[in-house]
Amino acid sequence: MGEVEIFKALADQTRLKILECIKEDEKCICEIIPFTGKSQPNVSQHLKVMKHAGIINERKDGTRIMIKASNKDIFKIIDQVKRIK
Repeated sequence: MGEVEIFKALADQTRLKILECIKEDEKCICEIIPFTGKSQPNVSQHLKVMKHAGIINERKDGTRIMIKASNKDIFKIIDQVKRIK
């Protein structure tokens, strides 16, 4: 995906919270939902946007769906933006 889709995907507080949750290691969606404080359908919609933008990858582990950042450099970009404020 292009940079516009990536920046659009990053332009949401819930999506940034999801990235914060998976920053250190991949997590099951069942762990991400309580971390965000949002409903399961809401988190699923955000994950769909992030996956479409190429920010995250998912894999099945039995019945669990595991989510991780597709490229750790995304966290460097977020940190740089935080410094702008």
